[in-house]
Amino acid sequence: MTRIAIIGAGLAGLSLAHAVRERAEVTLFEKARGVGGRMATRRADLWQFDHGAQFFTAQSQRFQSFLAPAVDAGIVARWDARFVDFDGPEPVRRWQWGADRPHYVGVPKMSALAKYLAGGLDIRLATRIGSIDRAGDAWALADESGADLGQFDWCVSTAPAPQSLDLLPESFAHRQAMADAPMRACFALMLGFDDPLPLDWDAAHVGNADISWMSANSAKPGRDTAPSLLVHSTNAWADAHIEDDPEDVTAHLIAEASRVTGNDLAGGSHVALHRWRYANLPKRDGPPALIDPANRLAACGDWCIHGRVEAAFTSAMALADELVPLL
Repeated sequence: MTRIAIIGAGLAGLSLAHAVRERAEVTLFEKARGVGGRMATRRADLWQFDHGAQFFTAQSQRFQSFLAPAVDAGIVARWDARFVDFDGPEPVRRWQWGADRPHYVGVPKMSALAKYLAGGLDIRLATRIGSIDRAGDAWALADESGADLGQFDWCVSTAPAPQSLDLLPESFAHRQAMADAPMRACFALMLGFDDPLPLDWDAAHVGNADISWMSANSAKPGRDTAPSLLVHSTNAWADAHIEDDPEDVTAHLIAEASRVTGNDLAGGSHVALHRWRYANLPKRDGPPALIDPANRLAACGDWCIHGRVEAAFTSAMALADELVPLL
């Protein structure tokens, strides 16, 4: 049976593994200690934060069908958030999400969907790929210490474009497409409180500020945690300040969130910051996945299409559609 190495156990890698597992022996390698990529959740004492993807939609029938078992199992639920658009500190539009355009989250945390999908797959966690080299007709993978990870007929990277560019061999036919992917950074500020915040909304988009998003993470379905607020910076501000001192970044984002909400948020009982170096990118017009049959190399991910959860799935399925007939 064909052996396939998939680098990355986010939604793209997990979806691809499910699509090809009947035709190939699949091994996933994930540098983090858990699966999910940017569908991530962090727990801290009484608080819980989805500090990457905040929600996702399912526009295509294929993604809806893929999600249906997880919805039926209670792993994914609709989030009917009270939503507000801010222009600086001014709320300019309000509405409630509903069944007309469902927004979904993992339950009881965003990473629950990835953990559900990981069941039954061969996943090597805390394994950072150090090299991918030719070994006859196969690809030999080694970790960053040089330890042998095995030989594979195909190697697929679902890591962000700049990381995939570093990982995949020079012979990969689509290196320029990866180099051209304009991935943007983002800071995630996590604030935990002992008492509920006086907010009349659950989620907010923010314009004319250095923050772009806020959500009361504890208001999502299935959460039984203390009050929390998740704040995302804009991509532009993060790109400009990505190497700044974390304390300075934290102070500025707290000040911006306080200004927009009209509440002093500096007294939170829990404060943490996460830097996403590769968080988002604008919509792209290129191929939804990159495959090089001659070298048996490929890459996919949301960065091929748009920085959205469904885009990661769509890219993985586009690759699977091309890959399966070759197995």
